[in-house]
Amino acid sequence: MTSPRVAIVAGARTPFVKAGQAFAKLSPLALATHAVRGLVSRHNVDPAGIEAIAFGAVVPERGKPNIAREIVFEAGLPASIEAQTVSSYCITGLRTATIIADAIARGRISAGIAGGVEWLSGADPATFCEPTTGLSMGEHMEITRKQWEIPRTRQDEIALASHRNAVAAADKLAAEIVPLEGVAKDSGPRPDTSLERLATLKPAFGADGTITAGNASPVTDGASAVLLMSEERAQREGRRPLAFIEAMDYAALHPDEGLLMAPAITVPRLLARAGLKLADIDLLEVHEAFAAQVLANAAAWERSWKGPATGRIDWSRVNVNGSSVAVGHPWSATGGRILTTLANEMARRDARYGLISICAAGAMAGAFLLSRR
Repeated sequence: MTSPRVAIVAGARTPFVKAGQAFAKLSPLALATHAVRGLVSRHNVDPAGIEAIAFGAVVPERGKPNIAREIVFEAGLPASIEAQTVSSYCITGLRTATIIADAIARGRISAGIAGGVEWLSGADPATFCEPTTGLSMGEHMEITRKQWEIPRTRQDEIALASHRNAVAAADKLAAEIVPLEGVAKDSGPRPDTSLERLATLKPAFGADGTITAGNASPVTDGASAVLLMSEERAQREGRRPLAFIEAMDYAALHPDEGLLMAPAITVPRLLARAGLKLADIDLLEVHEAFAAQVLANAAAWERSWKGPATGRIDWSRVNVNGSSVAVGHPWSATGGRILTTLANEMARRDARYGLISICAAGAMAGAFLLSRR
């Protein structure tokens, strides 16, 4: 028997808003419920047909250890929906999609929702440090940046491209956003950003550093949700899949090798398994925890640091609608945002292949290969 193909049918999210601002008086459950309700209502999903929910949160809401199950009740969904909560740092959104996709591929369910939420307005400052080292991700990235000789100017160029692409894609991104608290768009993208402005910003992690508030992702509140179905179920409901999940990969290494460098393993391994090179990928989504992290991993891919050489990157295909530096990074919600945005862009362009790469604290990473054939 062949496994059912897993289709990305639709996605929705809250606006991504800088922590401490418009969503500061809300909660993880409120944000998550809004994203799920928005997905169900905007895409005319019959709640009775949802069989499972996997949702993630790195910073849990007090008294709600299984927030996924609370979403079912808070959103007024059928109590028969089984639900589980996941926490895996910045790849949490990919992990939840993997749980639902695997259940569909094995025939246990035919439709489910994956997603994630982060309410960093209420996070303990200690949350932003790596438990095993006591260093922040920014401090770790400064170490890696020096090892890979990533210049400040190139980091700022990546940041500028993120803002320009996100601003240009504002209408496309708005179609994915369910307004909340009077906010209808992400707070991060800046139309007035320039290399000159970025160059004036002071280093955030030491006087001799090159990582700034301008070339790093901001601390953000938000939630996202993605509807996955078997291909047969989607056809039966008259839904045209945006894209299919072809393959996934996860990996980890020791923080001493680079806290955010595990994509050096996942992307080459995933491409090799699929018999592809980066040149075969129409659209590449590389999560921008830091612009330096994007550049260091790109160099690792091209130089075959932890796997077979992938070929050179065509930067015109990377983060074409902006990414985390501009849009924001509510940790567990980032995977769902990227899945939705990439799948929608692939459908608009009828692109054959899309690739997602997300690094995570704990020196981990996840990668997805999407297709439309």
